[in-house]
Amino acid sequence: MICLLRFFYLKSLKMKKSIFLFFVIALSIYSSLQAQEHQNHLTTTVDEKNPGLEIVVSALIIYSPEHSNSDLATELHLTYWTSHTWAYGFSYTVVFEEDNRIGHELAVIVSHKPWSFLTINTGPSFSLPNAHKDTEISAYLEGEFAFKIGNFHTGPTVGTLIGEELKFFGGLHISYEF
Repeated sequence: MICLLRFFYLKSLKMKKSIFLFFVIALSIYSSLQAQEHQNHLTTTVDEKNPGLEIVVSALIIYSPEHSNSDLATELHLTYWTSHTWAYGFSYTVVFEEDNRIGHELAVIVSHKPWSFLTINTGPSFSLPNAHKDTEISAYLEGEFAFKIGNFHTGPTVGTLIGEELKFFGGLHISYEF
């Protein structure tokens, strides 16, 4: 019994360290991007994004190295761009899991566009409970490479979820700005 308690304590401690490390790295990236954004304003003009809403739909494959399995997913982002480089919003993901189960994830995201072709999304992600799992909180980090086609953007998406278990995902997205 003591061994089992020790195992769960060490596992939760490991998860807390992973989430803390993620946020330290995210803060470092944020600081670096802020300095770069200030430099960009001084030296160049980027493809400026006007404030407004953007909707992004993605088709993803989520891979879990711990279980060596892949699940298909559909992701929807709704973000509001406050400037040409910063946005805030929500993400909803439907994960088509094994045995015909469906998982739901919600994330609160902060988006940053350091270059016209790249958007970085980060924030906390909440895997909603269902019959086979409890609520899981993860750190969410995603990069969207976008190629403009009229008012639409499309391209590859890659990212990771860092929580009780590490997951990687990738796929394609298409977005529209209002």
